[in-house]
Amino acid sequence: MIQAKELRFGNKVYNPKNAEIITVQQILHSTVIYDTQLKINKERSDNGWSSIVIYTSEVVEVIKEVEYQDLDPVILTPQVLQKCGFRNFIRDEWIVSHSTGHADFDLTQEGLRLRHPTPSRMPIRYLHQLQNFFFALTGEEIEVNL
Repeated sequence: MIQAKELRFGNKVYNPKNAEIITVQQILHSTVIYDTQLKINKERSDNGWSSIVIYTSEVVEVIKEVEYQDLDPVILTPQVLQKCGFRNFIRDEWIVSHSTGHADFDLTQEGLRLRHPTPSRMPIRYLHQLQNFFFALTGEEIEVNL
């Protein structure tokens, strides 16, 4: 289960009910909206007295949402890291480039850790955590192609 405080707009999480990875669009009290569409229904109306064809239109907003308790995080794997633009450098070492340089990480059983003279104390285990960390580190969104 994911807590609301962990999420930002644009985070990718897993919706097991539909077996799909979704992108957070809105964060509500107990749910996340992940898809909104406008559906336009056009119907021919028969006015009975005129030869002019009249159509009526109805615009309906279709919203897909899911409760937080039904969401699962996307576990970081080498395949997920590659889809986020990371390159495998040596064994468990991964590197990602951004506009001002690059950052080095170690991928262990515990998760992803920033390689630094003082290594990060908490491992990054899930994709939404990586997205949030990357944004905090660089001020940029990491591109994810899942």
